Amino acid sequence: MLELIFIGTGSAIESLNRFHSSFFIQTTKYNLLIDAGDGVSKALLKQKINYHSIDGIIFTHFHPDHFSGFGGLIIQMEFLQREKPLQIFTHYKLIPFVKDYLHLSYLFEKRISFDIEFIGFNHNETFSVCDDIQIKSKNNTHIDAYKKYDEDNKNYFSSSSFLFNLKDKKLFYTGDIASKDDLFLFYEEKFDYMITEITHISTEDILEAVKLLQPSKLYLTHISDDDGQKIEKIIYEISAFNVPTIEAVDGLKIII
Repeated sequence: MLELIFIGTGSAIESLNRFHSSFFIQTTKYNLLIDAGDGVSKALLKQKINYHSIDGIIFTHFHPDHFSGFGGLIIQMEFLQREKPLQIFTHYKLIPFVKDYLHLSYLFEKRISFDIEFIGFNHNETFSVCDDIQIKSKNNTHIDAYKKYDEDNKNYFSSSSFLFNLKDKKLFYTGDIASKDDLFLFYEEKFDYMITEITHISTEDILEAVKLLQPSKLYLTHISDDDGQKIEKIIYEISAFNVPTIEAVDGLKIII
């Protein structure tokens, strides 16, 4: 059995109703956490997901609502005396940043009780996490506006959208995006599931994309407390395309 669990479905704005965006893919062979924003340790506890069950973490980008809970999660694993290795997947250019982050958080690799394996991926290449999970990353435009601040040429500016191949099913996760074109990064693919954020993209752009892409099912995430009317409009108008559309909530489970 392969299951997807929404750990957090909120936007970057704090909410008493939702944790920050993150989800969990659980297979019989491997469990993968996608993003680890502020509060992710508590969010996982709420969903009764054992920290030791996490085999790997993959990051879309490093905005705090997708990354800042990472150090705290590593600390929790250390407190609970985790022994099995943890794999971290990120764009290969960003591995030095993650290592520096852990080092400056006093989470020294030589000191903690388990090994961390850093695995870098490149955009437009498919890589395998396990037999049941293969991933292709494409760079989106979400953080392009920040590149002008890269005064030290560290080149930390990468934001990924992912196509997950899960056994015989395909899942497109937009991640956080910034333009209509980002919705069509995997235009050549036919996917069974599409998960899109709704904060940084207009209702009209989402409707146009779904009409053309025709996913078998659509899930809306990265939701603020005041997005109710926007969600209602998206769900109502997409019903004309015969694409079932679901507002994701924390704890929602999908059997794939």
